[in-house]
Amino acid sequence: MRSAVVVGVVMFGVAGSGLFKRVEVPPPAGDTPVPTAKPYGLARPPFGTASSTSCAAASCHGGGKLDTPRSEYSTWAATAFTNRKLYDPHATAYRVLFNDDSVRIGKLLGIKEPHREALCLKCHSTEGVRPEEAMSEGVGCSACHGPSDKWVNVHMLPEWKALSNETKYTDYGFVPGKNLVARMTNCVTCHVGDADREVNHDLIAAGHPRLAFEYTRFQFNPAYRHHWDEVLPQPDFEVRAWTVGQAVTLRAATDLLRVRAERAAASDSKTPWPEFAGLSCYACHQSVTGGDVGRDAAHPRRTAGVPGWELWSTAAAGVAAELCPDAFPGVAPPGLRELAALRKLMQKRSPDPKAVAARAKRAVAELDAWLAALQAAQDKGQMPPLAPAAPRKFAHALAADALSADRALLADYDWDANSAHYLGAAAMYHAAGGRANEPRWSGPVFGLASELEFPKRKPGERFDSPAGFGDARRTRVRDSFRELFDATGGR
Repeated sequence: MRSAVVVGVVMFGVAGSGLFKRVEVPPPAGDTPVPTAKPYGLARPPFGTASSTSCAAASCHGGGKLDTPRSEYSTWAATAFTNRKLYDPHATAYRVLFNDDSVRIGKLLGIKEPHREALCLKCHSTEGVRPEEAMSEGVGCSACHGPSDKWVNVHMLPEWKALSNETKYTDYGFVPGKNLVARMTNCVTCHVGDADREVNHDLIAAGHPRLAFEYTRFQFNPAYRHHWDEVLPQPDFEVRAWTVGQAVTLRAATDLLRVRAERAAASDSKTPWPEFAGLSCYACHQSVTGGDVGRDAAHPRRTAGVPGWELWSTAAAGVAAELCPDAFPGVAPPGLRELAALRKLMQKRSPDPKAVAARAKRAVAELDAWLAALQAAQDKGQMPPLAPAAPRKFAHALAADALSADRALLADYDWDANSAHYLGAAAMYHAAGGRANEPRWSGPVFGLASELEFPKRKPGERFDSPAGFGDARRTRVRDSFRELFDATGGR
Protein backbone atom coordinates (compact mmCIF):
# COMPACT_ATOMS: atom_id res chain seq x y z
CA MET A 1 0.00 0.00 0.00
CA ARG A 2 1.44 3.33 -0.97
CA SER A 3 1.16 6.07 1.59
CA ALA A 4 -2.24 7.76 1.55
CA VAL A 5 -1.55 10.31 4.27
CA VAL A 6 -0.85 13.18 1.98
CA VAL A 7 -3.40 14.02 2.00
CA GLY A 8 -12.45 -11.54 10.79
CA VAL A 9 -15.23 -9.69 11.20
CA VAL A 10 -13.35 -8.86 14.33
CA MET A 11 -15.37 -8.52 17.53
CA PHE A 12 -13.91 -5.31 18.78
CA GLY A 13 -14.78 -1.65 18.84
CA VAL A 14 -16.78 0.99 20.56
CA ALA A 15 -19.85 -0.40 22.26
CA GLY A 16 -23.20 -0.20 20.54
CA SER A 17 -23.36 -2.06 17.26
CA GLY A 18 -23.99 -5.77 17.78
CA LEU A 19 -21.30 -6.72 15.29
CA PHE A 20 -18.56 -4.81 17.01
CA LYS A 21 -19.17 -5.17 20.74
CA ARG A 22 -16.34 -6.77 22.66
CA VAL A 23 -18.76 -9.44 23.90
CA GLU A 24 -20.68 -11.92 21.80
CA VAL A 25 -24.32 -11.22 21.02
CA PRO A 26 -26.77 -14.00 20.23
CA PRO A 27 -27.54 -14.31 16.52
CA PRO A 28 -31.09 -13.54 15.40
CA ALA A 29 -33.35 -16.46 14.70
CA GLY A 30 -33.52 -17.47 11.04
CA ASP A 31 -37.19 -16.43 10.83
CA THR A 32 -36.69 -12.99 12.40
CA PRO A 33 -38.06 -10.37 9.98
CA VAL A 34 -35.36 -8.36 8.23
CA PRO A 35 -35.65 -4.76 7.01
CA THR A 36 -37.09 -4.18 3.56
CA ALA A 37 -35.81 -0.67 2.80
CA LYS A 38 -33.29 -0.41 -0.02
CA PRO A 39 -31.33 2.49 -1.47
CA TYR A 40 -31.83 3.34 -5.12
CA GLY A 41 -28.82 2.65 -7.29
CA LEU A 42 -28.33 -1.05 -6.67
CA ALA A 43 -29.47 -2.34 -10.07
CA ARG A 44 -27.99 -1.22 -13.37
CA PRO A 45 -30.62 0.83 -15.25
CA PRO A 46 -31.78 -0.92 -18.46
CA PHE A 47 -30.90 1.95 -20.80
CA GLY A 48 -28.48 2.37 -23.65
CA THR A 49 -25.08 4.04 -23.52
CA ALA A 50 -23.66 6.86 -25.56
CA SER A 51 -19.95 7.37 -26.08
CA SER A 52 -18.13 9.90 -23.90
CA THR A 53 -17.45 11.95 -27.01
CA SER A 54 -21.14 12.93 -26.91
CA CYS A 55 -20.19 14.98 -23.83
CA ALA A 56 -17.11 16.52 -25.42
CA ALA A 57 -18.57 19.48 -27.32
CA ALA A 58 -16.94 22.78 -26.43
CA SER A 59 -20.29 24.16 -25.26
CA CYS A 60 -20.88 21.15 -22.98
CA HIS A 61 -17.98 19.50 -21.12
CA GLY A 62 -15.17 19.79 -23.65
CA GLY A 63 -14.20 23.43 -23.25
CA GLY A 64 -10.50 22.61 -23.31
CA LYS A 65 -9.51 24.63 -20.24
CA LEU A 66 -8.36 22.01 -17.76
CA ASP A 67 -9.75 22.05 -14.23
CA THR A 68 -12.47 24.58 -15.06
CA PRO A 69 -16.27 24.29 -15.35
CA ARG A 70 -17.49 23.06 -18.76
CA SER A 71 -14.12 21.38 -19.34
CA GLU A 72 -14.84 18.22 -17.36
CA TYR A 73 -14.32 15.93 -20.35
CA SER A 74 -11.12 17.74 -21.28
CA THR A 75 -9.81 17.30 -17.73
CA TRP A 76 -10.75 13.62 -17.59
CA ALA A 77 -9.56 12.54 -21.05
CA ALA A 78 -6.28 10.68 -21.36
CA THR A 79 -5.09 13.17 -23.99
CA ALA A 80 -5.06 15.87 -21.30
CA PHE A 81 -2.45 14.15 -19.23
CA THR A 82 0.83 15.65 -20.34
CA ASN A 83 1.91 15.30 -16.71
CA ARG A 84 1.66 11.56 -16.08
CA LYS A 85 2.00 12.08 -12.34
CA LEU A 86 -1.48 13.60 -12.28
CA TYR A 87 -4.26 11.83 -14.19
CA ASP A 88 -7.54 9.93 -13.95
CA PRO A 89 -6.81 6.19 -14.29
CA HIS A 90 -10.39 5.57 -15.47
CA ALA A 91 -9.48 7.20 -18.78
CA THR A 92 -6.65 4.71 -19.39
CA ALA A 93 -8.38 1.61 -18.00
CA TYR A 94 -8.81 0.03 -21.45
CA ARG A 95 -5.28 0.81 -22.59
CA VAL A 96 -3.70 -1.14 -19.75
CA LEU A 97 -5.17 -4.33 -21.23
CA PHE A 98 -2.43 -4.12 -23.87
CA ASN A 99 0.53 -3.81 -21.49
CA ASP A 100 2.98 -6.57 -20.61
CA ASP A 101 1.37 -7.34 -17.25
CA SER A 102 -2.08 -7.80 -18.80
CA VAL A 103 -0.72 -9.99 -21.58
CA ARG A 104 1.11 -12.15 -19.03
CA ILE A 105 -2.01 -12.44 -16.83
CA GLY A 106 -4.06 -13.40 -19.88
CA LYS A 107 -1.54 -16.04 -20.88
CA LEU A 108 -1.62 -17.62 -17.43
CA LEU A 109 -5.43 -17.73 -17.53
CA GLY A 110 -5.69 -18.92 -21.13
CA ILE A 111 -6.93 -15.55 -22.41
CA LYS A 112 -5.37 -14.74 -25.76
CA GLU A 113 -6.47 -11.11 -26.03
CA PRO A 114 -7.38 -9.39 -22.75
CA HIS A 115 -8.59 -6.33 -24.67
CA ARG A 116 -11.34 -8.47 -26.22
CA GLU A 117 -12.14 -10.65 -23.22
CA ALA A 118 -15.60 -9.99 -21.72
CA LEU A 119 -14.30 -10.71 -18.21
CA CYS A 120 -11.82 -7.83 -18.54
CA LEU A 121 -14.01 -5.44 -20.49
CA LYS A 122 -16.71 -5.40 -17.81
CA CYS A 123 -14.53 -3.11 -15.70
CA HIS A 124 -11.85 -1.85 -18.11
CA SER A 125 -14.26 -0.24 -20.55
CA THR A 126 -17.72 1.31 -20.64
CA GLU A 127 -20.60 -1.10 -21.08
CA GLY A 128 -22.27 -0.67 -24.45
CA VAL A 129 -19.40 1.18 -26.13
CA ARG A 130 -18.25 -0.30 -29.45
CA PRO A 131 -14.81 -1.96 -29.37
CA GLU A 132 -13.37 0.48 -31.90
CA GLU A 133 -14.17 3.33 -29.48
CA ALA A 134 -12.93 1.60 -26.36
CA MET A 135 -9.30 2.73 -26.65
CA SER A 136 -10.20 6.39 -26.19
CA GLU A 137 -13.23 5.67 -23.98
CA GLY A 138 -11.69 3.75 -21.10
CA VAL A 139 -14.09 3.83 -18.17
CA GLY A 140 -16.00 6.80 -19.53
CA CYS A 141 -18.84 9.11 -18.60
CA SER A 142 -21.65 6.55 -18.73
CA ALA A 143 -19.77 4.08 -16.55
CA CYS A 144 -19.85 6.47 -13.59
CA HIS A 145 -22.76 8.79 -14.38
CA GLY A 146 -25.10 6.06 -15.65
CA PRO A 147 -26.14 4.87 -19.13
CA SER A 148 -26.81 8.11 -20.91
CA ASP A 149 -29.29 7.47 -23.71
CA LYS A 150 -32.25 8.89 -21.79
CA TRP A 151 -30.62 11.70 -19.83
CA VAL A 152 -27.92 13.08 -22.12
CA ASN A 153 -30.33 15.38 -23.99
CA VAL A 154 -32.32 16.58 -20.98
CA HIS A 155 -29.88 16.91 -18.09
CA MET A 156 -29.11 20.54 -18.98
CA LEU A 157 -32.76 21.65 -19.06
CA PRO A 158 -34.29 23.70 -16.21
CA GLU A 159 -36.91 21.05 -15.44
CA TRP A 160 -34.16 18.49 -14.83
CA LYS A 161 -33.18 20.26 -11.61
CA ALA A 162 -36.73 19.86 -10.30
CA LEU A 163 -36.53 16.07 -10.46
CA SER A 164 -35.61 14.08 -7.35
CA ASN A 165 -32.37 12.12 -7.35
CA GLU A 166 -34.33 8.88 -7.19
CA THR A 167 -36.41 9.84 -10.25
CA LYS A 168 -33.27 10.76 -12.18
CA TYR A 169 -31.92 7.31 -11.46
CA THR A 170 -34.99 5.11 -11.88
CA ASP A 171 -36.57 6.91 -14.86
CA TYR A 172 -33.47 8.12 -16.69
CA GLY A 173 -30.58 5.97 -15.49
CA PHE A 174 -28.59 8.95 -14.19
CA VAL A 175 -26.40 8.33 -11.15
CA PRO A 176 -26.71 11.44 -8.93
CA GLY A 177 -23.09 11.75 -7.84
CA LYS A 178 -23.84 14.38 -5.20
CA ASN A 179 -25.54 11.65 -3.20
CA LEU A 180 -22.65 9.71 -1.70
CA VAL A 181 -24.55 6.43 -1.38
CA ALA A 182 -25.57 6.48 -5.05
CA ARG A 183 -22.06 7.49 -6.12
CA MET A 184 -20.21 4.82 -4.17
CA THR A 185 -22.74 2.08 -4.86
CA ASN A 186 -21.80 2.53 -8.49
CA CYS A 187 -18.05 2.53 -7.72
CA VAL A 188 -18.05 -0.77 -5.83
CA THR A 189 -19.54 -2.79 -8.69
CA CYS A 190 -16.01 -2.86 -10.10
CA HIS A 191 -13.84 -1.83 -7.17
CA VAL A 192 -15.26 -4.59 -4.91
CA GLY A 193 -17.25 -6.75 -7.34
CA ASP A 194 -20.72 -8.13 -7.84
CA ALA A 195 -22.48 -11.13 -9.35
CA ASP A 196 -21.26 -10.26 -12.86
CA ARG A 197 -17.86 -8.74 -12.06
CA GLU A 198 -15.36 -10.08 -9.59
CA VAL A 199 -11.63 -10.53 -9.15
CA ASN A 200 -11.21 -13.97 -7.64
CA HIS A 201 -8.10 -15.70 -6.33
CA ASP A 202 -7.28 -17.14 -9.75
CA LEU A 203 -7.01 -13.63 -11.21
CA ILE A 204 -4.98 -12.38 -8.26
CA ALA A 205 -2.65 -15.38 -8.42
CA ALA A 206 -2.10 -14.66 -12.12
CA GLY A 207 -1.03 -11.11 -11.26
CA HIS A 208 -4.15 -8.94 -11.22
CA PRO A 209 -4.02 -6.38 -8.40
CA ARG A 210 -6.11 -7.31 -5.40
CA LEU A 211 -9.22 -5.14 -4.96
CA ALA A 212 -8.80 -3.16 -1.75
CA PHE A 213 -11.24 -0.26 -2.00
CA GLU A 214 -11.50 2.54 0.56
CA TYR A 215 -13.24 5.51 -0.99
CA THR A 216 -11.50 8.42 0.71
CA ARG A 217 -8.11 6.89 -0.08
CA PHE A 218 -9.03 6.99 -3.78
CA GLN A 219 -10.73 10.39 -3.57
CA PHE A 220 -7.73 12.14 -2.07
CA ASN A 221 -4.95 10.27 -3.83
CA PRO A 222 -2.59 13.14 -4.72
CA ALA A 223 -2.02 11.63 -8.20
CA TYR A 224 -5.75 11.54 -9.04
CA ARG A 225 -6.83 14.43 -11.25
CA HIS A 226 -10.44 15.33 -10.43
CA HIS A 227 -12.74 16.78 -13.09
CA TRP A 228 -15.26 17.95 -10.50
CA ASP A 229 -15.50 19.94 -7.28
CA GLU A 230 -17.25 18.69 -4.17
CA VAL A 231 -20.26 20.65 -2.92
CA LEU A 232 -19.74 19.78 0.74
CA PRO A 233 -16.92 21.58 2.58
CA GLN A 234 -14.48 19.94 4.95
CA PRO A 235 -14.74 18.36 7.42
CA ASP A 236 -18.29 17.42 6.43
CA PHE A 237 -17.41 15.82 3.11
CA GLU A 238 -14.63 13.53 4.23
CA VAL A 239 -16.25 12.41 7.47
CA ARG A 240 -19.47 11.58 5.63
CA ALA A 241 -17.66 10.04 2.67
CA TRP A 242 -15.66 7.74 4.95
CA THR A 243 -18.82 6.71 6.83
CA VAL A 244 -20.77 5.96 3.64
CA GLY A 245 -17.76 4.26 2.07
CA GLN A 246 -17.50 1.83 4.97
CA ALA A 247 -21.19 0.92 4.66
CA VAL A 248 -21.21 0.63 0.87
CA THR A 249 -18.01 -1.44 0.69
CA LEU A 250 -19.21 -3.76 3.45
CA ARG A 251 -22.52 -4.22 1.67
CA ALA A 252 -20.79 -5.09 -1.62
CA ALA A 253 -18.42 -7.55 0.06
CA THR A 254 -21.29 -9.23 1.90
CA ASP A 255 -23.41 -9.55 -1.24
CA LEU A 256 -20.44 -10.96 -3.16
CA LEU A 257 -20.06 -13.57 -0.42
CA ARG A 258 -23.75 -14.39 -0.84
CA VAL A 259 -23.30 -14.90 -4.59
CA ARG A 260 -20.26 -17.12 -4.14
CA ALA A 261 -21.93 -19.15 -1.38
CA GLU A 262 -25.08 -19.70 -3.46
CA ARG A 263 -22.99 -20.94 -6.39
CA ALA A 264 -20.97 -23.23 -4.14
CA ALA A 265 -24.15 -24.57 -2.50
CA ALA A 266 -25.41 -25.39 -6.00
CA SER A 267 -22.18 -27.36 -6.64
CA ASP A 268 -20.98 -24.99 -9.35
CA SER A 269 -17.74 -26.54 -10.56
CA LYS A 270 -16.28 -23.10 -11.33
CA THR A 271 -16.81 -21.79 -7.79
CA PRO A 272 -14.19 -22.88 -5.24
CA TRP A 273 -15.31 -22.68 -1.63
CA PRO A 274 -14.42 -20.78 0.34
CA GLU A 275 -13.18 -18.23 -2.20
CA PHE A 276 -9.74 -17.13 -1.00
CA ALA A 277 -10.14 -13.62 -2.44
CA GLY A 278 -12.77 -12.97 0.26
CA LEU A 279 -10.39 -13.89 3.07
CA SER A 280 -7.39 -12.12 4.52
CA CYS A 281 -4.62 -12.43 1.93
CA TYR A 282 -1.80 -11.91 4.38
CA ALA A 283 -2.94 -14.59 6.77
CA CYS A 284 -1.14 -16.86 4.30
CA HIS A 285 1.02 -14.56 2.17
CA GLN A 286 3.61 -13.53 4.73
CA SER A 287 7.19 -14.30 5.59
CA VAL A 288 7.61 -17.50 7.61
CA THR A 289 11.26 -17.01 8.56
CA GLY A 290 12.97 -14.94 11.21
CA GLY A 291 10.08 -15.01 13.67
CA ASP A 292 7.88 -12.70 11.57
CA VAL A 293 4.71 -14.75 11.99
CA GLY A 294 4.27 -14.19 15.73
CA ARG A 295 1.34 -12.34 17.27
CA ASP A 296 2.97 -11.02 20.42
CA ALA A 297 1.85 -7.43 19.83
CA ALA A 298 -1.77 -8.38 19.15
CA HIS A 299 -4.63 -10.13 20.83
CA PRO A 300 -5.44 -13.32 18.87
CA ARG A 301 -9.10 -12.90 18.03
CA ARG A 302 -9.44 -15.80 15.61
CA THR A 303 -8.84 -19.51 15.85
CA ALA A 304 -5.43 -20.46 14.51
CA GLY A 305 -5.71 -21.63 10.92
CA VAL A 306 -8.83 -19.55 10.16
CA PRO A 307 -8.08 -16.41 8.11
CA GLY A 308 -10.32 -13.45 8.76
CA TRP A 309 -13.27 -12.88 6.42
CA GLU A 310 -13.07 -9.57 4.54
CA LEU A 311 -11.05 -7.77 7.20
CA TRP A 312 -10.36 -4.95 4.75
CA SER A 313 -14.10 -4.26 4.48
CA THR A 314 -15.19 -5.10 8.01
CA ALA A 315 -12.45 -4.16 10.48
CA ALA A 316 -13.24 -0.45 10.88
CA ALA A 317 -16.89 -0.51 9.85
CA GLY A 318 -18.02 -0.72 13.47
CA VAL A 319 -16.81 2.83 14.06
CA ALA A 320 -18.79 4.04 11.05
CA ALA A 321 -21.87 2.22 12.33
CA GLU A 322 -21.57 3.52 15.87
CA LEU A 323 -20.79 7.12 14.97
CA CYS A 324 -23.03 7.50 11.92
CA PRO A 325 -25.40 9.80 13.90
CA ASP A 326 -22.45 12.20 14.25
CA ALA A 327 -21.98 12.22 10.47
CA PHE A 328 -25.66 11.98 9.55
CA PRO A 329 -27.82 13.51 12.30
CA GLY A 330 -31.04 11.60 12.76
CA VAL A 331 -29.75 8.29 11.41
CA ALA A 332 -29.68 5.69 14.16
CA PRO A 333 -26.72 3.30 14.49
CA PRO A 334 -27.49 0.03 12.71
CA GLY A 335 -27.59 -3.08 14.86
CA LEU A 336 -25.94 -5.38 12.28
CA ARG A 337 -26.72 -8.51 14.27
CA GLU A 338 -27.17 -10.53 11.09
CA LEU A 339 -23.67 -9.51 10.05
CA ALA A 340 -22.34 -10.65 13.44
CA ALA A 341 -24.00 -14.02 12.89
CA LEU A 342 -22.49 -14.24 9.41
CA ARG A 343 -19.05 -13.49 10.81
CA LYS A 344 -19.47 -16.37 13.26
CA LEU A 345 -20.27 -18.76 10.41
CA MET A 346 -17.22 -17.59 8.47
CA GLN A 347 -14.95 -18.27 11.47
CA LYS A 348 -15.35 -21.98 10.92
CA ARG A 349 -12.59 -23.83 9.09
CA SER A 350 -15.11 -25.21 6.60
CA PRO A 351 -18.20 -22.95 6.56
CA ASP A 352 -21.38 -24.46 5.12
CA PRO A 353 -22.09 -22.51 1.89
CA LYS A 354 -25.85 -23.01 2.13
CA ALA A 355 -25.97 -21.58 5.67
CA VAL A 356 -23.60 -18.75 4.68
CA ALA A 357 -25.72 -17.85 1.65
CA ALA A 358 -28.89 -17.65 3.75
CA ARG A 359 -27.29 -15.55 6.48
CA ALA A 360 -25.47 -13.30 4.00
CA LYS A 361 -28.78 -12.54 2.28
CA ARG A 362 -30.21 -11.39 5.60
CA ALA A 363 -27.08 -9.36 6.39
CA VAL A 364 -27.35 -7.59 3.03
CA ALA A 365 -30.93 -6.62 3.93
CA GLU A 366 -29.63 -5.06 7.16
CA LEU A 367 -26.98 -3.11 5.28
CA ASP A 368 -29.47 -2.01 2.62
CA ALA A 369 -31.66 -0.49 5.34
CA TRP A 370 -28.68 1.41 6.75
CA LEU A 371 -27.73 2.69 3.30
CA ALA A 372 -31.32 3.70 2.55
CA ALA A 373 -31.37 5.78 5.74
CA LEU A 374 -28.04 7.44 4.91
CA GLN A 375 -29.17 8.14 1.35
CA ALA A 376 -32.51 9.60 2.43
CA ALA A 377 -30.80 11.85 4.98
CA GLN A 378 -28.65 13.35 2.27
CA ASP A 379 -31.48 13.67 -0.26
CA LYS A 380 -33.69 15.54 2.18
CA GLY A 381 -31.59 18.62 1.70
CA GLN A 382 -29.25 20.71 3.76
CA MET A 383 -27.97 18.78 6.75
CA PRO A 384 -26.54 20.76 9.65
CA PRO A 385 -22.77 21.24 9.44
CA LEU A 386 -20.68 18.86 11.45
CA ALA A 387 -19.11 19.94 14.68
CA PRO A 388 -15.47 20.99 14.16
CA ALA A 389 -14.44 18.26 16.59
CA ALA A 390 -16.10 15.48 14.55
CA PRO A 391 -12.88 14.28 12.83
CA ARG A 392 -11.18 14.14 16.24
CA LYS A 393 -14.01 12.02 17.66
CA PHE A 394 -13.83 9.60 14.73
CA ALA A 395 -10.03 9.38 14.87
CA HIS A 396 -10.15 8.71 18.61
CA ALA A 397 -12.71 5.95 18.12
CA LEU A 398 -10.64 4.40 15.31
CA ALA A 399 -7.53 4.37 17.48
CA ALA A 400 -9.48 2.80 20.36
CA ASP A 401 -10.98 0.25 17.97
CA ALA A 402 -7.54 -0.78 16.72
CA LEU A 403 -6.38 -1.59 20.26
CA SER A 404 -7.40 -4.14 22.85
CA ALA A 405 -9.67 -2.93 25.66
CA ASP A 406 -6.69 -2.21 27.94
CA ARG A 407 -4.66 -0.81 24.99
CA ALA A 408 -1.85 -3.22 25.82
CA LEU A 409 -2.12 -4.95 22.46
CA LEU A 410 -3.43 -4.48 18.97
CA ALA A 411 -6.96 -5.76 18.68
CA ASP A 412 -5.97 -7.70 15.56
CA TYR A 413 -2.61 -8.82 14.21
CA ASP A 414 -3.72 -8.77 10.56
CA TRP A 415 -2.30 -6.14 8.17
CA ASP A 416 -5.74 -5.55 6.60
CA ALA A 417 -7.40 -4.77 9.93
CA ASN A 418 -4.70 -2.32 10.97
CA SER A 419 -4.57 -0.67 7.54
CA ALA A 420 -8.34 -0.15 7.54
CA HIS A 421 -8.07 1.73 10.83
CA TYR A 422 -5.08 3.73 9.63
CA LEU A 423 -6.87 4.82 6.45
CA GLY A 424 -9.86 5.97 8.48
CA ALA A 425 -7.57 7.93 10.79
CA ALA A 426 -5.74 9.43 7.79
CA ALA A 427 -9.09 10.55 6.34
CA MET A 428 -9.96 12.26 9.61
CA TYR A 429 -6.52 13.89 9.81
CA HIS A 430 -7.04 15.28 6.32
CA ALA A 431 -10.60 16.38 7.13
CA ALA A 432 -9.38 18.20 10.23
CA GLY A 433 -6.88 20.21 8.22
CA GLY A 434 -3.76 18.09 8.66
CA ARG A 435 -0.63 19.29 10.40
CA ALA A 436 -1.74 22.94 10.41
CA ASN A 437 -4.72 22.22 12.67
CA GLU A 438 -3.76 18.95 14.34
CA PRO A 439 0.04 18.85 14.74
CA ARG A 440 -0.13 16.22 17.50
CA TRP A 441 -1.69 13.74 15.08
CA SER A 442 1.11 14.01 12.55
CA GLY A 443 3.59 11.74 14.29
CA PRO A 444 1.27 8.76 14.84
CA VAL A 445 -0.52 9.08 11.49
CA PHE A 446 2.68 9.26 9.48
CA GLY A 447 4.17 6.57 11.71
CA LEU A 448 1.32 4.23 10.80
CA ALA A 449 1.80 5.02 7.12
CA SER A 450 5.48 4.14 7.33
CA GLU A 451 4.96 0.84 9.15
CA LEU A 452 2.05 -0.32 6.96
CA GLU A 453 3.47 0.73 3.60
CA PHE A 454 4.46 -2.09 1.28
CA PRO A 455 8.21 -2.43 0.72
CA LYS A 456 9.46 -1.46 -2.73
CA ARG A 457 9.59 -4.30 -5.19
CA LYS A 458 12.94 -5.87 -5.89
CA PRO A 459 14.03 -6.35 -9.52
CA GLY A 460 12.01 -9.15 -11.07
CA GLU A 461 9.27 -9.17 -8.43
CA ARG A 462 5.71 -8.89 -9.72
CA PHE A 463 3.75 -8.69 -6.52
CA ASP A 464 3.09 -6.41 -3.59
CA SER A 465 2.74 -7.62 -0.04
CA PRO A 466 3.61 -6.36 3.43
CA ALA A 467 6.59 -8.69 3.73
CA GLY A 468 8.12 -8.51 7.17
CA PHE A 469 4.97 -7.30 8.91
CA GLY A 470 5.91 -9.22 12.01
CA ASP A 471 6.02 -8.56 15.72
CA ALA A 472 8.51 -5.69 15.57
CA ARG A 473 6.40 -3.69 13.11
CA ARG A 474 3.17 -4.63 14.85
CA THR A 475 4.60 -3.30 18.08
CA ARG A 476 5.37 0.02 16.41
CA VAL A 477 1.87 0.08 14.86
CA ARG A 478 0.40 -0.53 18.32
CA ASP A 479 2.48 2.31 19.75
CA SER A 480 1.33 4.66 16.98
CA PHE A 481 -2.32 3.85 17.63
CA ARG A 482 -1.73 4.46 21.35
CA GLU A 483 -0.15 7.81 20.56
CA LEU A 484 -3.06 8.69 18.26
CA PHE A 485 -5.53 7.67 20.97
CA ASP A 486 -3.84 10.03 23.42
CA ALA A 487 -3.49 12.85 20.88
CA THR A 488 -7.18 12.77 19.97
CA GLY A 489 -8.51 12.30 23.49
CA GLY A 490 -8.69 15.98 24.27
CA ARG A 491 -6.92 19.29 23.92
